[in-house]
Amino acid sequence: MIPARKRWGQHFLVRGETASRIVEAASLRPEETVIEVGPGEGALTRPILQRVRRLVAIEIDPLRIPVLTSEFGRERGLRLLAGDVLAATFAEWLERAGWEPPAILLANLPYNVATPILLAAIEEPGTIDRAVVTVQREVARRFIAGPGEEGYGYLSVRAAAAATGRVLFDLPPSAFRPRPKVVSSVLELRPRRDRLAPAVRRQVLEVASLAFRSRRKTLANALSSLGGRSRWEAALAGRGLDPRVRGENLSLDDFVALAREAGSFG
Repeated sequence: MIPARKRWGQHFLVRGETASRIVEAASLRPEETVIEVGPGEGALTRPILQRVRRLVAIEIDPLRIPVLTSEFGRERGLRLLAGDVLAATFAEWLERAGWEPPAILLANLPYNVATPILLAAIEEPGTIDRAVVTVQREVARRFIAGPGEEGYGYLSVRAAAAATGRVLFDLPPSAFRPRPKVVSSVLELRPRRDRLAPAVRRQVLEVASLAFRSRRKTLANALSSLGGRSRWEAALAGRGLDPRVRGENLSLDDFVALAREAGSFG
């Protein structure tokens, strides 16, 4: 048995029933293409191949490629690709496999790179139709948290600008080998059809970054470098917000409105 490698955040699903439950939650259709990041020991790969005709499995661990090839090498609908998923776009991985977007991202993600992988998936236009992934529960909550909720912050705003999401169910540490020290969640994200214009999105993320970088400051103070405190107090009042409000109480719509206000300052 090849040991799990800490450098890649590997935690493998122990039971086939758990893997099947995750795949069932993705509601796959036979005609859909699936991208699996980190097939590892093939726990998800097996039930995925029973449901779709096209699967791209991307594995970074060179020790696992021969083992996966030995078991799945004759599967005509499988493209097993070696490498770091973040080294290329998802569209480029699909191109290497000889298939076109869109695709479903379905994976037990490595804990240490789950956030950048998910952001890449939901922010790449037109490639990922939906993502159903296993991540640490804390990470899942941060992706879907709303104003005033635990975990709400810059990541929540960035994710909300690109996708809608929900937690499907949690998994205990005993569901994995080796056992992590935290509970995991199966998270579903669906990229938004009504994406923000690139210029607006950049301004939204700049405003949100400043707001959450200085959590102890009022929003008017935190954003003063973008137009002066008094102008922000006036802008907040114009939106019916207390000038003493802080970033954790603002919704995505609030940040969009303030981003447009910041643009008008320039």
